[in-house]
Amino acid sequence: MTIFTCGHDTHIGHIRPQNEDCYLIDAELRLGVLADGMGGHECGEVASRIVVEQVREEVRAGTPLAEALVKAHHAVLAAVRDGKGRAGMGSTALAVKVEDGGFEVVWVGDSRAYLWSHGSLTQLTRDHSLVQLMVDQGDITAEEAEFHPQRNFITQAIGMESLNRLEVGLVRGRLYPGQQILLCSDGLSGELSVEEITQVLLQPIDEQAKVDQLIQMALNNGGSDNVTVLLVSAPPAEDCSNSE
Repeated sequence: MTIFTCGHDTHIGHIRPQNEDCYLIDAELRLGVLADGMGGHECGEVASRIVVEQVREEVRAGTPLAEALVKAHHAVLAAVRDGKGRAGMGSTALAVKVEDGGFEVVWVGDSRAYLWSHGSLTQLTRDHSLVQLMVDQGDITAEEAEFHPQRNFITQAIGMESLNRLEVGLVRGRLYPGQQILLCSDGLSGELSVEEITQVLLQPIDEQAKVDQLIQMALNNGGSDNVTVLLVSAPPAEDCSNSE
């Protein structure tokens, strides 16, 4: 079995009245899921919990990871119809599965995944956001997007009723010994630069210590949102060779 080693934690931050982030780690499934809920008290946290539980249930049943996010979308919509939570609730969704010497990352919204490799941090996901569309169209630069007043407006979300079709991002790749995949809500990416994250990942400490440092730095930089971080390491070389 592929070894699944990771650090993980979440924090309410300094401003929000409740933590609408939710995550899970399932070592048996080699699965990590992160969801950043929206909609306020008794809404966002309901939606994000539905997302992580539904994704795990679907993956356990053999559903492809991208399809599991679509199933989670319909589960949130059904929960609203059934009076669980409230109308307007929604969530981002981000998941990683490590298997057979490779990885698969899927997402909806602006929670991000990065690949850490040989001292370099590369963003794997592409935000489903208004400012990302503006960057793509050449209206603003990527640097301007980081401080744009509408940077938190997302164009795709689990449970968004106005969507004709849910757009699920997907990326696959090999995962070699020494590499790591970082998953985070915008409570981290909105407070720390790539350079600041890199300085933590460069340190010779374990995954949990890195996660703890990243969250503390986000809090020190303002902690204006809930912050959740998962850091998944590639399995050791002997595990990779045995799995192929």
